[in-house]
Amino acid sequence: MRLSATVQLLTLGSVSLFAVGLTASAGAPATTVAACSHAQPSASSTEAKRLAQPTSAKDPRPLGETLGDGITTAVDSLEPLDATGRPKSGLPYGLSQGVIGVVGNATSGYKVVVDSAKLDEKKYQAAVARSVPAAGKQLVRIERSCHSAQSIADAWNAVGARSWADAGKTTFAADLDPVSENIVVEYDQASTSPAALEGLRGLSGVQLTASSLARTSRLSDTPKGGHWGGARITSPLKNCSAGFTVVRRSNKQRGSVTAGHCGAPGTVWRSGANYYGTTTVRTNYPDYDQSLLTGSSYGAKIWTDGPGDAANTRTVKGGADPGVGTVVCQSGSFSTSLCGITVRSKSAKYCDSEGCTTYVIRATRGGLVAIIGGDSGGPIYTRPSSTTATIRGITFAGAGCASSRCTTLYAERYASITGHLGVYALTG
Repeated sequence: MRLSATVQLLTLGSVSLFAVGLTASAGAPATTVAACSHAQPSASSTEAKRLAQPTSAKDPRPLGETLGDGITTAVDSLEPLDATGRPKSGLPYGLSQGVIGVVGNATSGYKVVVDSAKLDEKKYQAAVARSVPAAGKQLVRIERSCHSAQSIADAWNAVGARSWADAGKTTFAADLDPVSENIVVEYDQASTSPAALEGLRGLSGVQLTASSLARTSRLSDTPKGGHWGGARITSPLKNCSAGFTVVRRSNKQRGSVTAGHCGAPGTVWRSGANYYGTTTVRTNYPDYDQSLLTGSSYGAKIWTDGPGDAANTRTVKGGADPGVGTVVCQSGSFSTSLCGITVRSKSAKYCDSEGCTTYVIRATRGGLVAIIGGDSGGPIYTRPSSTTATIRGITFAGAGCASSRCTTLYAERYASITGHLGVYALTG
């Protein structure tokens, strides 16, 4: 249901990355043959210290964060993407080119799981050389997959086809887990019939998890300040959250974004006693769970008050999709601000009776609450300084929910929002 509150280490040379038993050069571990469960990387104390230090004199971001963004950019560049940053293959990022996925985070380093029979080694090396900072290449390892990219693609497509009994009535989220190489399907127990469950169990390469899932909306306790992202916005039927202020490329008009399921075009929104705007664009919902609000004045800040952040507001300085392993914050009406949320994927899909929302961010907070019912539409962001924010997307759903408090967060990506709605983030 849609819950709504109602009123590699890379050796860049001529030696193959995929030679079994290859002796590593000094300081560089060899590529290993992976087991069917790819353990999280473990950084030594020296490596952990370097990951936490600035990337370079010109880039103050921690090396671990830059590394995650760089690996993700490299993988994305291996295949054609559409205007919203989605792979034209319809598969998880990199899978059509032999990349099963990325394992790790900004504090442990990373490993890239690959089907060596499918991957174009030279193309991959060139992509990493362009995107991964030289200081971090020693903290990216490559590990072979134990399943072919094609078999994993077949499992992904079988889930996406939704051809089992009662599939159209089943609420679920699906993602490729590079640790197990399975398509993990988290299904909503309340909306999944016995016939649907039997059908899901018959799919090869799929791992099932019983859960509670919902698209979330926001209840009304708008902080003062008006037309900034993260504000609580209410309509006659729904209560949601504003994402961030945008500028339309077509006419330079300012607006704001929120989740698409919050309201159709023509929905009028208020923030507290103030008129916030009217939904003017919502196309291809639910494939895209995002919409544009216009009609009022909007500024280049987001609300970040709450237990997770040290600042009550932050000035937006830009936006970009996060990398796998990037640690983000989210600002929602019930949550206010929560941080320490780790991006696990941006290939996930969320499906319910209204349809599927695809190529979205899946993020978790170590089993803790990551999103609360009522937070939909609010921004997810990183913190380049003590007063600024980089927008990474907007939230729209959660999984692992109990009393609308969810341990997994789903969010639309920044590039998807800006590409689909024809906007860019207003900066200040």
